[in-house]
Amino acid sequence: MSTIEEIVKAVRDLPPKEQDEVKRRLDSLVSPSQAGQSLEAGTETNHVHQGAVDLDQRLQQALYSAGLVTEIKPPVKRPRERRPPINIKGKPLSETIIEDRR
Repeated sequence: MSTIEEIVKAVRDLPPKEQDEVKRRLDSLVSPSQAGQSLEAGTETNHVHQGAVDLDQRLQQALYSAGLVTEIKPPVKRPRERRPPINIKGKPLSETIIEDRR
């Protein structure tokens, strides 16, 4: 589970009055013009990643200011790239592993 999902779950567990306070504080961080710029910057993968990092840092700062988290984690340096699978000859590797475990 990602940090944002954990935060959303934590906010959902809060009483309604505290949820409103978190929403108010988040709304004060992001003005409509900033939100539009983030969406426009999302045309390329790098811009999308940078926008997500900026949003994550602002969100963590808001939660830290509200006292909901005790530390702000540094942003991830680069997104993970999925390596292409390696083709093997013969039966599938998963079958070989299952047989070896028996």
